[in-house]
This record gives sequence, C-alpha cells and structure tokens, in this order.
Amino acid sequence: MSTTTTTSTVPVFLFGARGMLAGELLRLMEHHPLLQLAAASSRESGNHLHRNLARELTAVDPAAARRELARALERGERPAVVLALPHGESARAWSELSSELGSAADELVLVDLAADFRLRDPERYRRTYGHEHPAPDELGRFAYGLPELFRSELASARRIAAPGCFATALQLAVLPAAEAGLLDPARPWYLNGITGSSGSGNEPKPGTHHPHRHDNLWAYSIGGHRHEAELEQALERSGLEPPLDFIACSGPFARGIHLTASLPLADVIDLPAARAVYRERYAGEPFVEVLEEGVPDLRSVVGSNRAALAVVVRGTTLHVFLTLDNLVKGGAGQALQCLNLALGFPETLGLPRAGLGVS
Repeated sequence: MSTTTTTSTVPVFLFGARGMLAGELLRLMEHHPLLQLAAASSRESGNHLHRNLARELTAVDPAAARRELARALERGERPAVVLALPHGESARAWSELSSELGSAADELVLVDLAADFRLRDPERYRRTYGHEHPAPDELGRFAYGLPELFRSELASARRIAAPGCFATALQLAVLPAAEAGLLDPARPWYLNGITGSSGSGNEPKPGTHHPHRHDNLWAYSIGGHRHEAELEQALERSGLEPPLDFIACSGPFARGIHLTASLPLADVIDLPAARAVYRERYAGEPFVEVLEEGVPDLRSVVGSNRAALAVVVRGTTLHVFLTLDNLVKGGAGQALQCLNLALGFPETLGLPRAGLGVS
C-alpha cells in the first residue's frame, strides 16, 4: 500500500454533483486533509446541494467548471476529476473534456463512478448495456478500481473506473475462493444480493417511493444483472467461465448490501481451511474484515468503507456472506480509496472504518 505523504492539497473537480454518490464523496472529502473541492458542477447550477454537509455548497455550470479546470492546469496544478454522472453520460463528458484540454488532460487523475469504462471488451459492454460503446478506444485505458484485488494497477493509474456496488460485493466474496482453485467451474454459482433504496439513485421512482419500499422486498433484473459482467471479466483472469446465477433484490432500507454466495466446491475442504484462504487473501487489508465467528450484518458496516464477510462450508458448497455500504465501499468511498492510491496518499486517508451501528 502506498504511504507517500505530501503537504500540498490536490484540487478536485466534481462533475454531476447532485447525485447520491456525489453527495457521499463530498461528505467524505470534508474529513480528507489533502483533497480540496475546487468546483462541483451540475446541469442544475445555482442550486444548493446536499444540506447534510458542513459547508454550504452551490453547484456551478459544467462549462464553468471546465474553464476553471483548464486554468488550474495552466497554473501548473495537478487536479483530480471525479465523474459522478448517470451511466452512459461519462464517456461523452470525458470525450468533451479531454478534447477541450488536449494533451493537458494527461496530467489529470480521473475517476469515473458510472459504468462507462468498467468493461474492457466493447462486445461485452454491448451485450451488457444494449448499445455500442461511444468511445471503445478508451476502454483499455482505465484501471479497474477495486484496490483489494487490483491494487498494483491503481498506484500509477491516471484513469480509473470505480466498480459497481453489487460488482464490488460479488468480487470480494467470490474471487479468493476462485483464485485458490476451490470452486467447480462446471456447476452453477448461485449469488443473491439485497440492496437498499439508495442504489436506485437520487431521482424518485415507484420502486424507491417510501410507501412501496417500506416493509417490502422483491427481486429485480431476474434475467441477468449488469454487474455480473464485472465478475465475469475478473474471473477470466483466472481462466474461469462458470455459469453465474445472480439474483438482485430491493430491500426495505436505505443503505447497504447483503450478499449470499453459494459456491460449488471442487474438492472436500473443511471450514478452517476455507476461512484461511480468505484470511490470507485479505491479510493487511484495512477495509475487509473476515469474521472468525458469526455472520456479517448491515448495521456494523453502514457508514463505513469496510466490507465484512464470513464463510461456511456445508457439504459440497461454500457459502460466503458479505455486507458493505453501497454508497461508501460500493461507491464513493471506494473511489476515494482509489484516488488516495493514484495520488500517492495513505490509502485510508479520509475513509471511515467504523459503521454507524444504529440507523
């Protein structure tokens, strides 16, 4: 992990400042000593945003933010840019920004919170999202922002694609066992995740309206969830293409993901040996906790950048239970973790490890 320190702050330009992930990033940045918000832009410029913040924040027009970013580069600064735009808009925004800045764009550290650059293969992107990628040549230039599994690629990265919330949970739960050769790739891998209403974004929808969501639970994307593609991409690194069966559910809470992975074992293994695989894989990781007993719950991790997991062996099946906050470790916190790595800051800077405990 990088431990380089500096006394100068890095200006951050945030595009798409009105959304939930943007608000969470701004909340976390208030406790970060080395990142300084330079501009928060939104198409609804002039509005006050995120009243939970300690400072009063007014959004500026995206064009004004781009001009100020260009001036920062002219002054010799090395800004960071975060795109917190809706899926499908980041590629267009980055194309416009890089075209305006020219070669100076290479001086930026860019983190995209949307899905636009997570998949390296344009054909996989087309199958997953139902349309051609608008900038396929850019896909291979983005590092995948899951530090626990791809840290070596992030330390020198200039462009980073932050993973999806379910994709983060799926990979943290599945990849240690898969990489260790514990799993049978010929049998189905069953995955079930329950997410809070904040996963649906900032815009009100029937599925997030409180009278419908409260005391309710239902499955969605039952024909295949787009975050499966990120797990498939990661598994291919180990030469694995198992049949994945992931069901996502909407839960009656605002924040958090509870994931259950039921994975077929290739050979007999006992619980201590299975747990040891996960403990070894995540040894020294500041934001992944492997429980020795019990199972993880949401309240222990919500509000933090921590993921908690437990493993159970029942016959020929390995069960992995994992919880995380979809807005923090599954979103803005992970983006900040990646920024720390890319900028040479201590990885944990500005990131909470303690959950709220109550909600």
